[in-house]
Amino acid sequence: MHKLLIAAAMLTSSCFAIEKNPPYPVAESPQLPLEVYSEEFARILGQEPKLVHLATGFGFTEGPVYLSIQGTDEGYLLFTDQINDNILIMRWHGIKPYNTITPLSWSKPVIYRHPSNIADGQTLDLQGRLLTAETTGKRVSITGLDGIVKTLVGFYQGKPLNSPNDLVVKSDGTVWFTDPSYGSLQFPQESYLPNNVYRFDPKTNDLQAVIQDLKMPNGIAFSPDESILYVIDSAAIQAPRTYYENNAHAIYKYPVLEGGTKLGSQTLFTVVSPGFPDGMRLDASGNVYVGALDGVQVFNPSGKLIGKIKLPKETANLTFGGKDNNILFICSSDSVWAIKLNARGAKPIPSIAK
Repeated sequence: MHKLLIAAAMLTSSCFAIEKNPPYPVAESPQLPLEVYSEEFARILGQEPKLVHLATGFGFTEGPVYLSIQGTDEGYLLFTDQINDNILIMRWHGIKPYNTITPLSWSKPVIYRHPSNIADGQTLDLQGRLLTAETTGKRVSITGLDGIVKTLVGFYQGKPLNSPNDLVVKSDGTVWFTDPSYGSLQFPQESYLPNNVYRFDPKTNDLQAVIQDLKMPNGIAFSPDESILYVIDSAAIQAPRTYYENNAHAIYKYPVLEGGTKLGSQTLFTVVSPGFPDGMRLDASGNVYVGALDGVQVFNPSGKLIGKIKLPKETANLTFGGKDNNILFICSSDSVWAIKLNARGAKPIPSIAK
């Protein structure tokens, strides 16, 4: 096992107060509503969908990312808790028995990194190294497989980044991330740059602002073939407990051009309400899953709302994982949930040796 995972495994339950796995997950009786607006979403859910409550007791969860263990059904789910300034790690054992999520499927989360510089969105690079958008760190950090944390990128044109929010890695290894000024609205720090979306090439250390006209760029994701970049503008929220309905709460899409180095003109993909969209991921068919005020909203590639996974609290971010890339892990306020779907994530899951 790599050192970064050994360190997490050595932590005991005294590190973080978390409820024991309930014998019957909270959502099973009664089941939370799953709203189906089309046959597309009905097929994704299957005949007996089951939303499972994995853990609770956090401040506000964000940035889920899944890393598989080669040759096994198992893996690791990492996610952030912004209120408590933590990155946490959970061992995933697989969907067993009976090919379903049960309390045997996971172990309770433990703290992986504290402090985390108010870590927000996360992803993995092609080697399975953890990339983290740090709000007060004003950087994108990279955690090596040896557990050492370094700065991947922290400055643009000689000025510190504002407060990186979310990020995605393209198949060529480039890192695309959003950098709104939310950090300066919540913490005693200044923003010196426009609220840009960036493309960083770790091979050349070239950092390029690819989108410069969004008010508050937030979630970011590629289409399955990487021909389209989706970016959320969540300007409707300017600071905690604020909401400006006339500001953007939408997803935009951009064609990816010139060998993946440039973007074309912006097109509105969809407006998300109630509230505002936060993070998003896509499945292999190009459907867009978005964290929103009422749970997870799912849109087909045409921007049509095809269904919702309703949750009791505001939902920030989500990711696909599991051996078959068909478990949707959901970070919703103080909790983490999971649901098995008849859909696979658009991006392959990086893996590490046992």
